[in-house]
Amino acid sequence: MSRTRILHAVRQAQPEARPLPALDSLGVGGQSPCSLAHLTAILDFIGARVVRAPRLEDAALWMRENLPPDAKIASRVTALPGNVDLAAGIHPHDLDGIHCAVIPARFAVCENGAVWVEEADLGHRVLPVIAEQLLILLHAEDLVANMHAAYQRIGQMTSGFGLFLAGPSKTADIEQCLVIGAHGARGATVFIWG
Repeated sequence: MSRTRILHAVRQAQPEARPLPALDSLGVGGQSPCSLAHLTAILDFIGARVVRAPRLEDAALWMRENLPPDAKIASRVTALPGNVDLAAGIHPHDLDGIHCAVIPARFAVCENGAVWVEEADLGHRVLPVIAEQLLILLHAEDLVANMHAAYQRIGQMTSGFGLFLAGPSKTADIEQCLVIGAHGARGATVFIWG
C-alpha cells in the first residue's frame, strides 16, 4: 500500500469529532486559590525569592543592591537595561557567563508558581537556562488560578515558542538528594510590581 492510501484510510476511520467535556463534570477545574499571598507562598516553597514593590522602576534599585557590580546582565526589559546587547545578533554560545537574565513574565499560575514567558520576550531561547540567576518581572494583576486557566490565556500563541518557568532549576535523585541549579539557573527572583 502506498503512503497516501494508508493516510487516507486512517483519516476515513476517525470517529466523529465531539466537543470536549466541561472540566467541572470531570471533577477538575474548580476554583484554586488565586492571590498574591498564595502565589508568594508557592514561590517560596519551590525555592524562588519574591520581591514586592509598587513600581517596575524599583527593580533597578534591587539589581544595584543584589547583583555584583561587574556582573554580566542580559535584560529584556527596556526600563532595566543590562550590559549585554541581546539585539546585536549575538550567537547563543556567546551568552555563556551571563550572571543574570532579566525577563518579563506574561502571567503567573497561582497553583504551582510557574510564570509564562514567550520567545518574543526572551531574545534567545537559551537565555533562561544559561544564566546563573533569573530576575523575572511580573505585574501583580497578571495572575491565573491554575494551569487550565493558563492554557486558556495562552490561546493561539503567535511567537512560536513559550515556556513555563518555576523557580530555579532543580533535580533530585532516587535517594531524594535535591540539587539546585543542575540544569539551569541557580536562583530565581520573581519581582512582583504594582
